[in-house]
Amino acid sequence: MERRIVGSMSEWSGVLKDAFRQIDDGSLTISHFQALTEHRNPFDGGDVLDQLISKTEKLLSKHFGKKIIVDRIPAEFTEENLAKWARYNLKPVFLPDEEITENREIKNWVKPRRWFYDKIKEGKIARDSAVLKRGWYLADFSIGVDYAGGIQVFPNDPLVPIIERLREEDKIGKYDKTPMGSRFSIIPRNEYPLVFTELAKELGLKSEQILLERCIEFNAIGNLYDSNRGKFNSWEWFFDAFGDSDRLHGGRRGSGGLAHVSHGWSDNRNDNVAGRPLVSFVK
Repeated sequence: MERRIVGSMSEWSGVLKDAFRQIDDGSLTISHFQALTEHRNPFDGGDVLDQLISKTEKLLSKHFGKKIIVDRIPAEFTEENLAKWARYNLKPVFLPDEEITENREIKNWVKPRRWFYDKIKEGKIARDSAVLKRGWYLADFSIGVDYAGGIQVFPNDPLVPIIERLREEDKIGKYDKTPMGSRFSIIPRNEYPLVFTELAKELGLKSEQILLERCIEFNAIGNLYDSNRGKFNSWEWFFDAFGDSDRLHGGRRGSGGLAHVSHGWSDNRNDNVAGRPLVSFVK
């Protein structure tokens, strides 16, 4: 969706006036600047990705109380790819290089509970576990589900065919009552990577781009983009290692929702903990 090149001097003069007005009110984005350097009109409303940048910058700036500039859209974010990824409930989000510290004031933000920060200080969790890694991602906006004795499945989950196939091929396991396509009862250490490798093939991406969300990523996406996070009475696995053999999980409604974080054995097959793919375009 390329904007046309600006032609006449009078038209160019009008574009520059619009640009100066948006500089004054702080709404000119890096994408607008890029269009101007290419003699394109950044305000003609013809580029959905530029609108995404503008909307994201406004959202982040509002929450963090300062001007946040987002990076240029990755080349892979074509109309065709975005439509394909959306069929898997994967939508683009941008995370700034900000640290979500325990005492930092961030507007309308539910932070991880104090236990999370205490374990960082104790060295049980990596020192940078509260730091967001700057860049564009595809976040999983699939709707979660309440725990129902181990027979629950995310509604209309696009990962069902992949998980079913892997279980039919005996590459990942389950409990007897676990539905074949359920995200639950999948071991986080060595089975979720198999799911994500197959997902990467479907998406046309590299397998190393897809991991479970870190706790702080789950928290930030829930606070910024996805209001369904932390609303269900089940847990979600996180990527973060805890100690020698555990990893973090959390997000359970009854234990604090977005604030909830705890830990469990990395090789545990648990029928009340699911997982989400996070696709990274961080260079």
